[in-house]
Amino acid sequence: MWNLLQHSDWQIVVQLILDALLLILVASLLWHQRRQSPSSSLPHAQVIESFERILAETKSLSEEFDRNLRERGRLIQNVLEALDAKLSEAHAILKTLNEGAAPPSASTTKPDLSFKTLVEKILQLADAGHSPQEIAARIHRPLGEVELILGLHRLQQKK
Repeated sequence: MWNLLQHSDWQIVVQLILDALLLILVASLLWHQRRQSPSSSLPHAQVIESFERILAETKSLSEEFDRNLRERGRLIQNVLEALDAKLSEAHAILKTLNEGAAPPSASTTKPDLSFKTLVEKILQLADAGHSPQEIAARIHRPLGEVELILGLHRLQQKK
């Protein structure tokens, strides 16, 4: 998982590289302009004004870049937390399956199907060539649950 310190170090490195590239570009433009017409070079005040505009734009771009990076970092953190929760839930279900007990029933569970009957029905439909989406629709269960049961069955068969 990303460490916030590593994430901010990465941002600093990217910002320094972008700043260096911008400075090289500005120096190259000035050198190119002087080479073409040395007698008609801009007065000192205009050069300073031009640099100030470039610096202001660079600062604006770097602030926007920083905001975007922070927002993406928050989004990634949220996704990782959600994935961790789902992984913990899957581990709990796997543990209950390995112990031979039925997992806690969800609010969508039909009362007339026991967990063992549900697993048998899913495996039977899968053996008949139905896709997980078709199975989920036929037995009125979430697609993720059907995929989890099929995946666990495949893992158990590999042992």
